[in-house]
Amino acid sequence: METATETRKYYAFDEVREWPMVDGWSVCPDDSSFRVSCDREARIDPSVLFGRGATVKAEAVVEAGAVVESGAVVESGAVIRADAVIGAGAVVGPWARVGAGAVVKAGAAVCTWAMVGSGAIIGFDAVVGSRAVVESGEVVEA
Repeated sequence: METATETRKYYAFDEVREWPMVDGWSVCPDDSSFRVSCDREARIDPSVLFGRGATVKAEAVVEAGAVVESGAVVESGAVIRADAVIGAGAVVGPWARVGAGAVVKAGAAVCTWAMVGSGAIIGFDAVVGSRAVVESGEVVEA
């Protein structure tokens, strides 16, 4: 990985911190004082909001304006598009895609290679199975 050339502030609900930037993307260090864990291979826009205990793993991408709430996990290779919300304790599986403005509510799971369209809502504790596709604007309940 390239060396960071600048830093940018990120907003973690109740605090403002700085992370290094490489090629316009935040490079998230382990931040044990805030309990946000991000792999250094993840790419995170500096405007992303994190809750305590959020985790973003290797090769994941989290775009501008997204929110990853407390205890949520974004697995390796997953892509969270702009303005999407990943609720508290929700899991977005490896290589899954969550479209722009989509909401994955608390405790929900989007499994491996699943796709959630723009503006879709995945309800509390709902599960989107592996390789499933949720169309844009669709609502899935548990």
